[in-house]
Amino acid sequence: MVKAIGSAYAAGRRGANWVKVKPVLTYDLVVLACEWGSGRRTGMLSNLHLGALDASGEFGEPGGYVMVGKTFKGLTDELLRWQTEKFQELEVRRTAGTVWVEPVTVVEIAIDGVQQSPRYPGGIALRFARVKRYRDDKTPAEADTIQTLRALLRS
Repeated sequence: MVKAIGSAYAAGRRGANWVKVKPVLTYDLVVLACEWGSGRRTGMLSNLHLGALDASGEFGEPGGYVMVGKTFKGLTDELLRWQTEKFQELEVRRTAGTVWVEPVTVVEIAIDGVQQSPRYPGGIALRFARVKRYRDDKTPAEADTIQTLRALLRS
């Protein structure tokens, strides 16, 4: 928490002069799949399934990817159009609501942290994940690892 330097302190109260400041961490993850959007995003691939590199093979094949969360936050209309076209070109299979893609696209994701979760195979889930940008300057082998993300639980 921070407050304006000239504002009065009131014990036990958080007024308009106080602002909650959260840490922002960024990680490079790999897009594993996308879900079709709804509402104003109907017809576009929106919700991204995000994977961290499993370099050691702790969760499968060494060099594979472990799903750690999903996000549709931070996507502009331009990014939605781009990823809808791009990910259909990279499609490996699909269901009515989801398109699985080749794990070749790296995206920078901002998070507030991770939490334990039985929902995802890596045992963690991203907290408040949002897209910062796509990383065409990085290969999937340069993505952040599941071990790096799991270490956040201990810090």
